[in-house]
Amino acid sequence: MVTTLPVFEALKKRHPQVELTLFCKPLMKSLVQYDPNLDRIVTDYAALSGRYDVIIDLRGDWDSLRFALGQRPKLRLDRGSHRFINRLFKREQEHELLFNLKITAPVTGEILAAPHAQIYTGKRNIQQAELFVQRHDLDQFVVFHTGARKLLRRWGLQSWATLAAALKSDYGYNIVFAGAAEDVADIKRIQDKIPFETFSFADKGNLLDYAALVTLAQLMVGNESGPMHIAAATGTPTLALFGPGQPEIFAPFGEQHRFLHIKLACNPCDQLSCVFPENPCMNRLKSEQVLTEIHTMLHR
Repeated sequence: MVTTLPVFEALKKRHPQVELTLFCKPLMKSLVQYDPNLDRIVTDYAALSGRYDVIIDLRGDWDSLRFALGQRPKLRLDRGSHRFINRLFKREQEHELLFNLKITAPVTGEILAAPHAQIYTGKRNIQQAELFVQRHDLDQFVVFHTGARKLLRRWGLQSWATLAAALKSDYGYNIVFAGAAEDVADIKRIQDKIPFETFSFADKGNLLDYAALVTLAQLMVGNESGPMHIAAATGTPTLALFGPGQPEIFAPFGEQHRFLHIKLACNPCDQLSCVFPENPCMNRLKSEQVLTEIHTMLHR
């Protein structure tokens, strides 16, 4: 969703008179509810009433295909056609954000010279973030997102603890952990390995509360995941840790952001089974390498 945000802006800028309806999952609705480029946000096909002149399917499934064919729009743009052409002619895919803009280029025109994703937070989200910072008397802090939907994307717990200690020692930064309810147990295990107080925002707010919190941070470090992309969209310098994924497609977008990746011959993989279970690619990223990259980012 984050890599789709520039599409909404480009569509509304080129065609300010159109009504733009977004169909998405309920969780994603909470992320874009204040986006001024969207006229309607729908999460149920039953609410998609009327006829649509243009349908843009950026991440479709059989249900979205059936809906589009039933609508018979004047124009349909879809991700699948572009991916088929890329595979047919063995073309490498661009970064996901640029790929989404390329798909919509027939109705938005040329891609902007410096496209960017922007997340719009509400007043309550900002208040929630500021209250958390004030309650814990946080001056300067770094946000860690240590989870990921797939296990092979997760950096080791001890590595996070080692990095936290180094950032505290070198910069005096406080450490704030973020994540969902399923991340709380691992966060507690990491905190138990750290010899000073750290703080957790995990399972304490929605996606926009998290975005507002990251805006106040000096840095965000995270595995390849949605929270990493949200952090990058806020403008806070973001360092992404990649293992089985493809940073050339899914790295945080923007010059102020960086990624680290040790690419093995088996990359990319299905991210479910590992040919090196005794030493998976994420474990080959050492905390010293991550700290060196952070030093470079902070001194730029």
